[in-house]
Amino acid sequence: MITNTIAFSFFMLIYTSLASKLPPSISADKQFVQVEEGPSGLNKTLFTITAKELNGGNVEVRPGGLTNDIVILNGTNNTAIVTMKVFLKKALDRETKSSFTLNFSAVSNDQSLPSSQLSVSLFVLDINDEPPKFSQIAYRIELLENHNLSDDIGANVYATDPDNGLGGLVTYTLQAAGQASGLYGNTFGIDPSNGNIKLLQSLDYEKLTFYQYKIIAIDGGYPSLSSTAELLITVKDVSDTPPVFLGLPHILYVLENQPMGTLLYRVLAVDGDYSIQNKITYSLIAGDCMPYLMINGTTGEVFTSAILDRDDHFNQRHTGWCNVTIKASEVTSNPSNLTESTTYLILVVMDVNDNPPIFSRSDVNAFIQEDVTDTLISIPGGLMVEDHDQGENSIIDLTVYERDGVTRFSGLTASPSVADSTGHVHLKLVNGFKFDYRVQTLINLTLKAEDRGVPSLTSYCHVIVYVNETNISYPKFTYSSYRFSVVENLASGTVIGDTRAIDSDAGRFGEISYSLKGNSDIFSINSQNGQIFVACNTTRCLDRERQSVYHFTVEARDGGGKVSSVPVNITLFDLNDNAPIFMHSKYEFGITENSKSISGSDNISVHAMDYDEPLTPNSIVSYAILPRPDDLDKHFAINNATGAIRVVSTLHFDQLSSALGGKLELAVIAYDHGSPSLTSTASITAYFQTQTHLAVPCNFVNSTPSSQVHPDSQISAFSGQSFVLCQGQEGYIQCGPGKAIRILSAVYGRLSDVICPSHHVGSLTCHAPSSTDHAKWSCNGYRRCSLFADSSVFGEPCSGVNKYLEVSFHCVDQSSVDNIFG
Repeated sequence: MITNTIAFSFFMLIYTSLASKLPPSISADKQFVQVEEGPSGLNKTLFTITAKELNGGNVEVRPGGLTNDIVILNGTNNTAIVTMKVFLKKALDRETKSSFTLNFSAVSNDQSLPSSQLSVSLFVLDINDEPPKFSQIAYRIELLENHNLSDDIGANVYATDPDNGLGGLVTYTLQAAGQASGLYGNTFGIDPSNGNIKLLQSLDYEKLTFYQYKIIAIDGGYPSLSSTAELLITVKDVSDTPPVFLGLPHILYVLENQPMGTLLYRVLAVDGDYSIQNKITYSLIAGDCMPYLMINGTTGEVFTSAILDRDDHFNQRHTGWCNVTIKASEVTSNPSNLTESTTYLILVVMDVNDNPPIFSRSDVNAFIQEDVTDTLISIPGGLMVEDHDQGENSIIDLTVYERDGVTRFSGLTASPSVADSTGHVHLKLVNGFKFDYRVQTLINLTLKAEDRGVPSLTSYCHVIVYVNETNISYPKFTYSSYRFSVVENLASGTVIGDTRAIDSDAGRFGEISYSLKGNSDIFSINSQNGQIFVACNTTRCLDRERQSVYHFTVEARDGGGKVSSVPVNITLFDLNDNAPIFMHSKYEFGITENSKSISGSDNISVHAMDYDEPLTPNSIVSYAILPRPDDLDKHFAINNATGAIRVVSTLHFDQLSSALGGKLELAVIAYDHGSPSLTSTASITAYFQTQTHLAVPCNFVNSTPSSQVHPDSQISAFSGQSFVLCQGQEGYIQCGPGKAIRILSAVYGRLSDVICPSHHVGSLTCHAPSSTDHAKWSCNGYRRCSLFADSSVFGEPCSGVNKYLEVSFHCVDQSSVDNIFG
């Protein structure tokens, strides 16, 4: 009883001791790892294992089962804390096994303690290390040559790749192989996704009996891997090729005039299907040669069936050759268009010189002008030569002989001198030879045509050449030039003068017709006698003031077409048909009672122009003041030559009736000295004011105010005036007491056709650039200044144009001059 108690107590002591101890711990820094297949995963730490002995002893890490074949541990075992690095022992192959469970144990040196277990999952990653593999090393298939085009001919090409992802994706290409691969073209193709072989173009056994290809399968890995297999496609013949003619091309040369039945040629055809040979028969089915040939249906021999005449109508039309279509037919129970074929036989009939040259006419007349050379002679109706033979037999030499046909005529040659088969024949003067109408009017010649055949053949044509007289002389005018002077405004049809020419030739060559070149709308000419007359329909078309001189040319043409010309000048005399024209239709000025001053000056001027001929009575203008019923005009006088108006006796304000309203109207007449004299008038308004009124400050000759100014207006109301002088005139500007001139602008030239009207206005853009500067220099700051409208002062802006001077100005206070003018 005591023994049992002791034994139980000892057991309880051991149990209590064991119960107080812990098994070793084991862990890894990764629960699973991935590694590429192949050697790239070697020498790399897969993960790290840590084991601990928690009771103060040592611990050892051991791989379990197959793990020891896969990995190797690197570290120090049998210590209290063990750290082990895990490496691959060998390269892995994902295609063999794609994953592993690695088992490890932690074992304490205290054998009484249980071990601890650790599992880590190892996954093998794929790399592209397997090329595609074909189901067969080589593929072979046979197709009939009439196999339909299709997407799959049934070659059953297939390849697999055990790699994963893109590395296992296979695509196909087809590469031609063999010595005849250059003839394959695009006959076959392959579907890159599934390897189906496609027939893309028709097969022909007679061209190719087999095709060799290399099939390439390539995977999608990087880098990609590939493999190849051979493909042989054989073509099986079917009866689909018509007979084939041998000895092409079929061209036969034969002399003309062969007798009927002559054997000319033999054609030969064989069945186009190499492995199937049927018997062949022959026949003629069409062509130009059908009437002349026949064929033996069995042998293919061709014979003449009619005389072959190279020069008959048929062969002329076809230039000596014809053709015939020969058909070769296979003898078969199922005839079709695949069992027959055709070829052409070209028959060239060679010429024999059996036709002489032939002229289209045996007698012809030719005509030539005298005194000409190196020119063709006209043959009315033409002349042709023709030889129906061919080649050298039809080349014709043409020669001109005298009438005897023996002596060559050196002054003429045939043109062309050689004709090929056919041609138009002309005669040509050569070697400077000329006919003289006075020596001979005609000559008899012989034209010989000779071909170049052996022996040669000839024919002749009689030619009579008629010599015509030549138009030698040109028309000759009596004078080298003609000048006529007439008054302006002549009526239509009026004869101006005669132009005459003579021609020493006789007959139609001496007949002359006249024509006028230039100004044909004003003048015309009698084509028979050369009289020049006025052709316009209005009396004013000949206006000296518009154009005073006309120049043109008269041509004389004889019946032979020879032309001479002569210059003609017509000058117009002036008629007094233009009345004087005032520069302004109305003039205004101021006048103070008991004063002879007009607007602060001694006088004012009016001016009129006459456009009749200068420096003649027709253009000389005189002036006069027309009388008034109240005789107030007697207080004024006008210079009849210059148009200057002055006061000869003073006026009193009470001399003006109340009806005049403080102003006096005068009329000035301008008249020329022509016969009869022509006139025009202008009105003059004198504004009258008493001595108690302000004097009109701005006075100017030939000027027009920019606005109507009443005599009682203030001085400043006369500011902004316009002053005009026609070319060649001199005038002045004047302001009132205490005032000075300020120039606004000036234009010397012509910008308007209304101011100073003229027939010679030219361009309306004529302007001297110095106009304003010169006017300012002459007038600014002065009470009175003089201006001369002439190019010697302002420069010449446009030659040949009648110009004018237009000035715009103000009258300003003298005290402000220093501030205004600079």
